[in-house]
Amino acid sequence: MYKLLTVSLLLITICSRAQSDHPLDAKTLQNDSVILGQIIQPALQTARAQHQEPDWKILRTSIVTRYEARYGDRNVTKAKIYFFYGTDWTQFCAAIVQYTNAYEYKDDFKVMNGNAKMILQHSQNPAEWKAAQSWVKHAVDKLPAEEKYKTTYDALTAKINGQ
Repeated sequence: MYKLLTVSLLLITICSRAQSDHPLDAKTLQNDSVILGQIIQPALQTARAQHQEPDWKILRTSIVTRYEARYGDRNVTKAKIYFFYGTDWTQFCAAIVQYTNAYEYKDDFKVMNGNAKMILQHSQNPAEWKAAQSWVKHAVDKLPAEEKYKTTYDALTAKINGQ
């Protein structure tokens, strides 16, 4: 139950964020909420009950058929983050990097730092470490006095340098 609550909070945070250059508008947030409740959550529950991975192409098609194409990749990528959290860190990290690079609002430093910390903690992929480092470097450049962003940046830099 605790894991489900944690994952749900993670997904809600991801769902309520933004496009890379601006926050999402109210209509998009509303549609994302409906997509989450009516399409994503039922598909993920069914897949878990059947002990298999969802068919991501069918899930994307279902979203695109009912909504505009722009909802497909963003919501399926969020679904992958939700589905793989705590069960397959490699796929989780790949999805969070894809989502963050494409859809997160770059000036939401708290979210960018949180995503970078997830990569720091769970990824074994140097390319993902570098992506996460770039997210938090943006925060450090904009807010150099904010020590928590510098701490994450320094930890990623050390990991990249093999320290």
